[in-house]
Amino acid sequence: MRGKLKRMLYLMIAVVFMAASLMACGRDASNQTSDVDSTDTPSQSESEPSSSEETEDTDESDSDDDANADTAEIVPEEGASLKLWFDNDTYNEKIVELWNKKYPDIPLVVENVGTIDSRAKIELDGPAGQGADVFVQAHDGVAISAQSGTILEVDKFTDKIRSEFLENAIDAASYQGKVYGFPLSMKTILLFYNKELVDEPADTWDEIKEFAKEYNDPAANKFAMVWQAVEPYYVHGFLAGYGYEIFGPTHDDPNQLGWDTPEAAEGLAFYKTLRDEVYPVAAQDATWDAMNTMFSAGEAPYAITGPWSIADFKEAGVDFGVAPLPKLPNGNRPITLSTVDVVCVSSFTKYPNAAMLLADFITTDPECIKLLYETKNELTAHRESQQLDFYQNDPYMPAIAEAVENSLPQPYIPEMANVWAPYQKAIIAVWDGLQTPEEALKAAQEEFYSSLVN
Repeated sequence: MRGKLKRMLYLMIAVVFMAASLMACGRDASNQTSDVDSTDTPSQSESEPSSSEETEDTDESDSDDDANADTAEIVPEEGASLKLWFDNDTYNEKIVELWNKKYPDIPLVVENVGTIDSRAKIELDGPAGQGADVFVQAHDGVAISAQSGTILEVDKFTDKIRSEFLENAIDAASYQGKVYGFPLSMKTILLFYNKELVDEPADTWDEIKEFAKEYNDPAANKFAMVWQAVEPYYVHGFLAGYGYEIFGPTHDDPNQLGWDTPEAAEGLAFYKTLRDEVYPVAAQDATWDAMNTMFSAGEAPYAITGPWSIADFKEAGVDFGVAPLPKLPNGNRPITLSTVDVVCVSSFTKYPNAAMLLADFITTDPECIKLLYETKNELTAHRESQQLDFYQNDPYMPAIAEAVENSLPQPYIPEMANVWAPYQKAIIAVWDGLQTPEEALKAAQEEFYSSLVN
């Protein structure tokens, strides 16, 4: 009996030692796991959106608790390599050189993907592990991307962005109070004029109309002013100049589209007079190609376009200047829509720290900003950098900066995507004389709200 008790006692002691050993092994395994960068663990699929907390090295865990840690403390992940999407081949080649000078250990590949196409492309390529880590899109896609979870909140850089960039650009890169991207550039439309055909640019639309009476010869395809006359981006400012507020005073309420307001109808009614007295062509003929060809050839004294046309006009040898759009009969200038290009970090990236450092580099480094200016003639959204010599000495940029300041960043709520098609239908119907402004805008508003339901 005594021997049996002894054996039971030995057995219990052995069990205790085994349990202790297993617990110690568990602790060791846990410590080893925490030392491994989570981007290398097979449990994280490349097709799963990553959060910055899930993909960071735990050596940074203390600073990660502070969403706005000093950006100097942000360390790229070990073994990081990045892909960037942008839409200019010359820029793409040179940005790699600039990046390699600062971060020689982080390979960067750049692919030409347009800002209009990048949002849809990341939705397809991101889950397949083929997408960019960083991409540029127009700001009206930021809310959609944030809603769908395809971009990361740039939480570690929020304080820096809020302190260094223009306020309306920050708003354009935000959704529900959180910043989801780095503002890159700002642009809007304004008046271009040929200095060989115009001594001083017209200051009012009445002056433009008087000039057109003498200059226009429709039979010879000769017009005082050319522009994309039925594109809502170009037309909206005329309605806004008469007091129309798209999506209400704060431009974020889809229940206040406002196409049924007197201000919208009055603005569109005035706009129709430009078809009759300035640019008497059918909607289908008022195209980008027509504008670009006639102004580049020196045939049109005026054009309405944006900084994206500067390179073409320079190459064509046109001696041109830029000015604000002429004043409306009520004394206001059109309040144009503006676009902010935003550098976003894909939620599918395996290297969120490195990706955010790249986005910050592109949007704040003086050499990068100069490269943007030289290759795309675009105005930075970085406040301090607008004072760089090459901007201040440029013959066009000060006027562009003023136009942007007086513009309305196109609303960035997701419902904005449903605006363009019915808006253009209404404009075409009025421009071609098929409907009154009231009739066309009423039908467009009905189509807009039907599209939200469907």
